[in-house]
Amino acid sequence: MNKKWLFVVLVAIPGLLVLVSLGVWQTKRLSWKEALLENISYNLSVEPSLLPERLKKTEHNYKMVMVEGSLEPTSIFVLTPIKGTGAGFRVISPLKLKDGSKILIDRGVIKEEEKARLETPTQHRFVIGYLFWPNETDYFTPDPNIKRNMWFSRDLEKMANFLETQQILVVSTENRLDPSIKMQDPTKGIPNNHLQYAITWFMMAILWFGMSVYFVYKITGRKKI
Repeated sequence: MNKKWLFVVLVAIPGLLVLVSLGVWQTKRLSWKEALLENISYNLSVEPSLLPERLKKTEHNYKMVMVEGSLEPTSIFVLTPIKGTGAGFRVISPLKLKDGSKILIDRGVIKEEEKARLETPTQHRFVIGYLFWPNETDYFTPDPNIKRNMWFSRDLEKMANFLETQQILVVSTENRLDPSIKMQDPTKGIPNNHLQYAITWFMMAILWFGMSVYFVYKITGRKKI
């Protein structure tokens, strides 16, 4: 087999197939991500229901619920940026339900200077919000500063262990601590760049095909000479 066919069989065709496959894979990921975002938006728009007995992240993430109980005075403060203001804190408090079990409530965001004077009313209440399983912790996330009560992410397992609750978090959508701080759309934190990735891979496939044709043409031209 001459050099031209070796290049076509071992380099040009496999390379083209890999690039096209990556582009097709990203288009499938795009469809999946759009369906996911649509499902989240739908879950956030429906009327809240009672807390399901058996929670599953795959089924109940972003599901609107209504829970009844009493907030406890101990809270966790998660450092978070506030657009146009600077640093603030997301307040996570335990809610004791009627059956005696406890879950976590994300009560909203407060400005940094409000942390020291935050009060937690303990009277019986209804909380409306959505179930949420945060994915904010990675290898580089610092451990919480327990002494200063400063956390750097909503680590569900660690927060639940610290406040002695179940690993259930409800993000309150009504009666948040500081109404002046606009609640962020949860879907905005979910990246969806698959269309850009797909275009990039398909453009690289076209470029690869063009370069391969040119290379074969050069080899053929040399033989004729």
